[in-house]
Amino acid sequence: MPQTTGAESAALINEVSPETRSKIRVIHILLTLFTIGVVLTTVISAVIFHTDQNSLAANAFFATTLSLIVISQGFMLFWYFRGDLDPKFRYYLYYAAFSTLLICIAGNLFYHLPVACEKTCPTCAPPPAPQAPTHSPASTHPPVTPAGQL
Repeated sequence: MPQTTGAESAALINEVSPETRSKIRVIHILLTLFTIGVVLTTVISAVIFHTDQNSLAANAFFATTLSLIVISQGFMLFWYFRGDLDPKFRYYLYYAAFSTLLICIAGNLFYHLPVACEKTCPTCAPPPAPQAPTHSPASTHPPVTPAGQL
């Protein structure tokens, strides 16, 4: 039968002191609530902030993909809290929450920061400035000479 070291058995959530266990649970709940809040903000922003139908389709695809990733992480978190998942997956759950937060930050930056368009973009380019005439109206007629001078 394999023996565990002190560090390994301290990492098991069921074998730590009750106050440490409650601190770990509070950290997990706060991290979960913060991640859910950021994900909901990103999903709502995907639907609200779009410029045309093409960007709406891309934003909806991003929001759907993000939601599916978060649902799978939610199942793992549920299994972890029930004790069905090995406690060593706690670090994986931290990593998954951190990477999900980074994806949400990238999505929100994409939605909310202005995009620098090229000057040839028809929807973003400023209207052309009126050009000054190359010839004055008087220069289109032949010069008038006073009578008596030739």
